[in-house]
Amino acid sequence: MEYDGDFNDDVPYVQLNLDIKDVHQLYKSISFHLENWDGTDEYENQRLNSLKDFLYRIILEYKFAIE
Repeated sequence: MEYDGDFNDDVPYVQLNLDIKDVHQLYKSISFHLENWDGTDEYENQRLNSLKDFLYRIILEYKFAIE
């Protein structure tokens, strides 16, 4: 699948309830995957980077809220 510049395709969305530990684990998993990425799918790389950034923002928001 090629990246077409639009992350808002007509795809189904899901809603999840995660605690901050789950969010952090997802962030670490995506970071690991990106560090070991084989470079074959640029679209996947862009999606993973966007998701990593999104999860990081959630973690920062949580840290800010508890201080």
